[in-house]
Amino acid sequence: MPWRCDMSTHGIKHIVAVHSAKGGVGKSTVAVNLAIGLTQLGARVGLMDADIHGPSIAKMLGNTSWPQPGPYQDTIKPLEAYGLQFISMANLTTAETPIIWRGAMLNSVLSQFFSHVQWHELDYLIVDMPPGTGDVQLTLAQNIPLSGVVVVSTPQELALSDTIRGTQAFQRLEVPILGVVENMSYFICNECQQKTEIFGDSAVHMLAEELKTRILARIPIEPGITTSGDEGKPFILAHPESESSKALEKAAQKILNQLEDKVPTSVLNLEWVPMEAGERITVPPRMEVDSGLEMKALWQVSQTELGIVWENGDTSIIPVRKLRLACPCAVCVDEWTGEDLLDPKTVPEDLSVEHIQTVGRYAIQPVFSDGHDTGIFHFESLRSLASD
Repeated sequence: MPWRCDMSTHGIKHIVAVHSAKGGVGKSTVAVNLAIGLTQLGARVGLMDADIHGPSIAKMLGNTSWPQPGPYQDTIKPLEAYGLQFISMANLTTAETPIIWRGAMLNSVLSQFFSHVQWHELDYLIVDMPPGTGDVQLTLAQNIPLSGVVVVSTPQELALSDTIRGTQAFQRLEVPILGVVENMSYFICNECQQKTEIFGDSAVHMLAEELKTRILARIPIEPGITTSGDEGKPFILAHPESESSKALEKAAQKILNQLEDKVPTSVLNLEWVPMEAGERITVPPRMEVDSGLEMKALWQVSQTELGIVWENGDTSIIPVRKLRLACPCAVCVDEWTGEDLLDPKTVPEDLSVEHIQTVGRYAIQPVFSDGHDTGIFHFESLRSLASD
């Protein structure tokens, strides 16, 4: 089964991804300054540079040191700068080292960033995502319980259409879109203070409406933004009175307002235990902690039945064999034709489960007693199975 990290066990309340559909729109700059803005509001904030191929956070924060070993084997301590905890691939390689890795290696590094970095207690962990929508983005959304995504775009129509397509991938994975930051929105003349939208009329309102979210900020083009990043001091600190800084401060406040009262999302785990024939537990367990998910709890009803508690208090009981026969993975269902590939005769009547874990915010992934473990079952499909 793939790695899954329950950040609640690491003392991290909320994980927020900063995403852009394409490179060059200022995503990392927004991530750094949003993180600083949250610290200025009194939050404890960490910043993870998940843009493995183009790590820039270390330079922007002016700290390219190597991290110190952590208190446990194979762990490291995060670096610190301007009140932030952070880690970047740039802190683990030299400037001369090309980072040419494929999906499996990238996923391994990301899992270590989450599970091997000894983050201190955090209210928010900001994750600077690589641009685009590919394997890394899918891996993070499936394996980390994201509290939300901040989308960064520019006014150009092409960038907006790319952004809509990219963001819809997060929406399909039930990750909330916290809002849109439009970078390079306009230019303010130093002499006359006239505002000019040099890329044409902004379409950010259309974008926010399409994504059913809000506008967090419109950031102008200002010379100080680039120079402050190169000098290792975030512009929200270097130029606190600038239009850009004020816009990002308001964006940080909007994010805090959305999340500070939300229950942190956690990973649900269920280990199957042997039960006697005829033994059943039909009453769900008492929930000590809110999972922050649509699915509130999993429990073992019997040796061959799974129980689910939903956020509205409803419960579902699903026979394990029925769940196995409905597996949607490519081994069991032809991806092109939708034809069933699984022969029901090969699935034992007394099939059980070894382990179940939630996937992101939207699904579960069981390990069945026959060894099958590649099926990801969306919450919606589980509800349908229970009602059939």
